[in-house]
Amino acid sequence: MFSFCILLVTQLIFITAATSQIDSADVVANNPWNDVKTQLDAWVLSGTDGFGFVVGNASGVQFSYAKAPFSLHQVIETASTSKWPMAMMFTGLVHDGTIASLDSFASDYVPWWSADRTCQNATLCDAKGNITVRNLLSFTSGFDTGEQPGGGGASGNGTKCLDNSKGDYIKCTQQLYNNFNLTGNPGNTFAYNSLHLQLMGAIAHYATKGMDIQDIFQKYYIKPYGMTSTTCGNGDSNPEMAVCLQTTGADYQKFLHAQLTASVLSQELINESERNYTPFDENDTVFLIYGVYGFGHWLECYDSVPGYTAQCKTDNVHCDPGAFGFYPLIDRKNGYYMQVVAYETKKNYPRSGIPEYLRFASKPLVDAVMSGQDLTHDGESIFAHHTPSLNSLSIADVNYIVGCALNPMTCL
Repeated sequence: MFSFCILLVTQLIFITAATSQIDSADVVANNPWNDVKTQLDAWVLSGTDGFGFVVGNASGVQFSYAKAPFSLHQVIETASTSKWPMAMMFTGLVHDGTIASLDSFASDYVPWWSADRTCQNATLCDAKGNITVRNLLSFTSGFDTGEQPGGGGASGNGTKCLDNSKGDYIKCTQQLYNNFNLTGNPGNTFAYNSLHLQLMGAIAHYATKGMDIQDIFQKYYIKPYGMTSTTCGNGDSNPEMAVCLQTTGADYQKFLHAQLTASVLSQELINESERNYTPFDENDTVFLIYGVYGFGHWLECYDSVPGYTAQCKTDNVHCDPGAFGFYPLIDRKNGYYMQVVAYETKKNYPRSGIPEYLRFASKPLVDAVMSGQDLTHDGESIFAHHTPSLNSLSIADVNYIVGCALNPMTCL
């Protein structure tokens, strides 16, 4: 039994692959990614749908891999992996001056939004007039549907209009605005839900003198980021912005590269987007699922009981995992981006947590390759053996992954 566990740990903890072209991971002599490819090939817990894997830096894609039948050009739903790109899309309106500032009030643009800034306690009076663009992009507006971080989109009767993807976007946002009271003061209350970005779309609509949401999507996301295979809700008139992206691994990496290099938005705005906007959650007595929050993404501190630790701050990893297994990240400390591109369909949805562990098992290997570390010991690859510096999963993680793969209903 012990040897069986060691075999599982070996399979689960070592992973990676090579080349500079999407969907290609050919073995090239003396290529440091060869061992990564070998371990990715051996990952047997990807289900029948396969997965993709991409690593890049400021120079572009450094390694790409796709395990058949998956392709990095395959269009997939991303769920919450939409949040980061859509938050940065709206930040683009500040970049070009259409919105004056991140600290502009929503009421500066939206005619039906309260402009009353006198309320100092949102639980006693209406504080919606205090909400800024920055609050909406960081999910700290105070609007809350009662969801938990790591959950899905919006839910309940108050968000029913979001179920009508062919509806009127602005009418729906006004209904959302009216249906929910704030549960805390803007800037001091975090809630992971779809309301913030949906309402941000209303600001964008009025700031652009009436552009519809799909035209905004084209102007501020598709064109500047060079997306060729990406849609938001298939062009629907009332897409749920926080979960609307349908994209490919090849397309999404363009966004990660632009975010890493500040090639679309200014470095100043990128820096603002990557700040910790939930410092009040840093040492929460309830453990953090993914970390603390920036604009539409997490400052990663995964599954952390002690909160946002000093080590997490030093590692400086930004991520935006989605419900179907897509896990993109930017490692600021080491200067690269990485994505596990997975799509566990509704049939296999209970197993959608497994790709998260592929991300955690593989990243130490990627760090080793990207840093130029010597990857051999006594003539053999360090990836093929128990190597403490590369270990990243516990027996609890292994048990979850194996249990989830063998009996998916256990990980719902």
